[in-house]
Amino acid sequence: RFYNVALPLGSDVEANLITRFYNDKLDGLTPPSIQQLSAPSIVLQQRDMGTPKTENDEYFLLDDPKVNGKSKMKKAFCEPGNVAFCPPIALVSTFILDQGKELLIKRSDDNGGDVAYKRREDLERDFESGALHPGDLKASAASMMVETLEITASAIKADGGAAKGSKALKALAKKMAKNKGKK
Repeated sequence: RFYNVALPLGSDVEANLITRFYNDKLDGLTPPSIQQLSAPSIVLQQRDMGTPKTENDEYFLLDDPKVNGKSKMKKAFCEPGNVAFCPPIALVSTFILDQGKELLIKRSDDNGGDVAYKRREDLERDFESGALHPGDLKASAASMMVETLEITASAIKADGGAAKGSKALKALAKKMAKNKGKK
């Protein structure tokens, strides 16, 4: 069975790490075909903004538990009015708006009531002007990410090779974290 992996442009280190991991740890599995494509940034925090609480608070893992979808989004950078770097906007744009779906943000009547977006430009306009509060945006983004992570985790569990790879990656991450603590 062959897998394809798409990484953002400039991800040479990650591409080499994936290939090396398959060769060293997943004996018998064919390394995936790796392509580097232009892709949106969906990191949750910028690295230069200080050290994340844990090593993986700056991104989602494909098989993150449901609780991580909510807690990571809660910690995600979301400065009021900042549309230049706003992970919740990038995520809902990638997984909802760019797919032709509508984003519904539920708000109390005191805060203007529910609002729906079909275009990123409209979402950014309201966020930049302050008409859309970061807490409301994050709540909708968290719900969307939990749903996305549940679908992805189920698919990984259903695929024997993917489940084996996920288990091996978790063991490697745990070992690396343990070794980092010993230094």
